[in-house]
Amino acid sequence: MDAIVPKKLLLCIVILGLAGCAAGPRDSDDRVQDDRVADHEAPRAEDRARADANELLRKARQAEGNRRTDLLLEAVDALQYEQRWQASAAVLSQLEPLVTANQLTRTQLHGYTLFRAQFAAHQQQWQQVDALLAPLLAPGLTETYAVATLELARQSHIARRNWTQAANYQLRLIANDQAVEDVEAIWQLLSRVTDPAELQVPSDKTAVGWQRLLRAVHMGLREPTEVTTRLQRWQAEFSDHPAQIIARRFTDVSIPAVDRRAVILLPLTGQYREQGQAVLDGMVMRLSQQQRLRIEAIDTNQLNFADLPELLRAETTHLLIGPLLKENIAKVDPTYLPDKLLWLTLNEPPPSLLGSDPMRLYFALDGETELRQAVNFMVAQGYKKPLILAPDNSRGQQQISLFTNTWQNHYPSISVAHGRYKTPEDMKAVVQEQLGVASSEARIQEVKIAAGKIIVDATPRSRGDIDAIYLVGGIEHTRLLKPFIDVNIAPFMQTIPVYANSASHTLANQVSENDLDNVRFTDAPWLLPDHPQHETLERILTLRRNWSYDLARLAAFGHDSMLFAERAPWIEMVPGFTMDGLTGTLSVRDQRIHRRLSWARFDGHRVVPFSD
Repeated sequence: MDAIVPKKLLLCIVILGLAGCAAGPRDSDDRVQDDRVADHEAPRAEDRARADANELLRKARQAEGNRRTDLLLEAVDALQYEQRWQASAAVLSQLEPLVTANQLTRTQLHGYTLFRAQFAAHQQQWQQVDALLAPLLAPGLTETYAVATLELARQSHIARRNWTQAANYQLRLIANDQAVEDVEAIWQLLSRVTDPAELQVPSDKTAVGWQRLLRAVHMGLREPTEVTTRLQRWQAEFSDHPAQIIARRFTDVSIPAVDRRAVILLPLTGQYREQGQAVLDGMVMRLSQQQRLRIEAIDTNQLNFADLPELLRAETTHLLIGPLLKENIAKVDPTYLPDKLLWLTLNEPPPSLLGSDPMRLYFALDGETELRQAVNFMVAQGYKKPLILAPDNSRGQQQISLFTNTWQNHYPSISVAHGRYKTPEDMKAVVQEQLGVASSEARIQEVKIAAGKIIVDATPRSRGDIDAIYLVGGIEHTRLLKPFIDVNIAPFMQTIPVYANSASHTLANQVSENDLDNVRFTDAPWLLPDHPQHETLERILTLRRNWSYDLARLAAFGHDSMLFAERAPWIEMVPGFTMDGLTGTLSVRDQRIHRRLSWARFDGHRVVPFSD
């Protein structure tokens, strides 16, 4: 069997020459990128010198047995390091007969399998990577390829945002090779873990120290007055740990435990008075539960924004929260703001205003978050052909575009069907057109004409490929569209699930029982009956009789902004840390507060939880 290999090596060398001419820099899309993880190269333990691949192949032609196999594996390693992937595949194919004949040593088989997995990773076939690596990781790693195997396992999980599993492999790398410690890259990965208790920590002091640091940060953020104390304890226990520099970033933040002053900028008069007051009510609701912040609310309709820096300096101010309206955010000149002031805007600011300053964050109660979450949910449910129905206006077109772009991030080759309507009268025709009923009726009519006097009994068929529908209009649109959808699905076909956003969930749904039945929607969890603080909402709605659910969402928004004000700026350093707010499950990433909403569905007049 060994004699087979040398005869094919010349062909491999020819292929190498051709592939080398064609090879260029690896496309940036092939690199694992995600938020700030992409800003740091993953810490690599094996950046060693490698021999020339062609020279290794020439030596392999003259060698025999295990020596030849070792040289071929070294050549594959060199080729992959040089990003000459097709050439490496050609050499790997020459080793297949030896694998089949069980003529590789354990270490050689490990290398062969690892290089196949690295080729699959280059093609972003992550499930294949996992399948190839599984037998290498389970029984224990051979010394020769241990670090490279763990690095690839980590990369595979980073690519799919499986942060906990990726961090587990990172901790094993730390324990496996103490000399390689890129502190920044390690923290960028570990800080994305949601629950430090889920990490599998090797019995290695450095690895244990990393996990304990993450746990101390999370526990401190649960009770912000304890952040500094918990980190100082960690510093004392792990005094020689390489992550001391990370711990100092938390302890160096000088924030008084109580009596922090926050200036709030809201419209408290004029057109948006009700919205501004609702946000302020939510802030006060949160402050009634703790006394760490002292707030001063300023009406942006009465404020000369040129005087804002002086107002902030007149008394030591730790936080600036607001404005609520985008046009007012642009009126704040950040160059004149006091040093070390944390600024949390309550809407999306211009990109130039944020920069990369960790003391600037923003929180927005935007519909785009709902739409993206709905798309991701549909993908997770296995739908392949969605239909989106939207008003025929600029806002509707924006939402169709956002839905389509988000969908094609998952399925680039699968198109999204969409329909637009201008008036209620358009809705039935749009639904029939998009579900294929109109064309089916036309075909039936053609058959009837051709049949003459023969009686043709036929029922129009709806399209069989549409498997989910998303509605972006408000409650009035949903209550008209849902019945049209129901009656236009052929009786012998499976019901198509209908999804909507929070605009279809209002305080008083003046509709018949069946108009919204089984419509699924996202909303702030506070507005759903199963939320632990829903009774508080009911009491507030009794007192604020003018409130709609839109104003209740703004109150929840104000409440949650205080949750972050209490924990800023530490929380921006830990994107994996989450909190259960009234508007959703909250986290901070890339200077933005992200929220994950809750799912519910209509069951007649009732609203009930919905998960799948």
